[in-house]
Amino acid sequence: MKRLAFLSLFLVLAASSFAQFKIDTETYEKRKQEALETQRVQDSLRRVQLEDQRIKANDIRFRLKWVNWLTFNQSIGFVESRSNLTYSGYFQTKNTWTIPINVRFSSSKSYNEAALDDHYDANTWKKYVMDLGLSGFRNLKDDFYLSLGMQLPVGWERYSYADESKRHTHLLAGVGTEERIFYMSPNKVGLILGVGLYQQLMSSRLYTVDMGLNFDVGIKF
Repeated sequence: MKRLAFLSLFLVLAASSFAQFKIDTETYEKRKQEALETQRVQDSLRRVQLEDQRIKANDIRFRLKWVNWLTFNQSIGFVESRSNLTYSGYFQTKNTWTIPINVRFSSSKSYNEAALDDHYDANTWKKYVMDLGLSGFRNLKDDFYLSLGMQLPVGWERYSYADESKRHTHLLAGVGTEERIFYMSPNKVGLILGVGLYQQLMSSRLYTVDMGLNFDVGIKF
């Protein structure tokens, strides 16, 4: 009788252990299949990402990124002082020098009358000039850059002599250079701050040479 009871107990325990082993095996297989499916999905997504990167690497539309600047410039010179609002745009590349497109709007201007030729009436002098030029910049270190530029101002001036009221017109031409150091935020949208020097030669009746300081503040977007 005792043997029969012991055998029955053994069979019950063996059946329970087998059932538990079967459940554990099924759980393991299920988790293994889930892990394999997860890995398959990740590998598929990775292949799609690599293909997308390959396409973008061969497409010029993705290799070149257009960057915009809007900057306010204040120049303080020996002869002239002026304020300008400038738009600049360029493609971001791996070249050492970047050459942006610039459109400059002059908002105000004043003159140091003591620096002008006293043979002319400074109160009647008006100058109309368009700057044609080119500028470029390169990275110095971290987020600081060097900018160099050259302009060819062309236009005309209206003036009168100090001892007469008749107005005269004179064509203008010249050459100007600029050197700046500026900070540019590394973010997609960020701040621009700059300071520099400018020099200018002009075929004006009232002055020939001007030079001074430039200050810039703006935004990149």
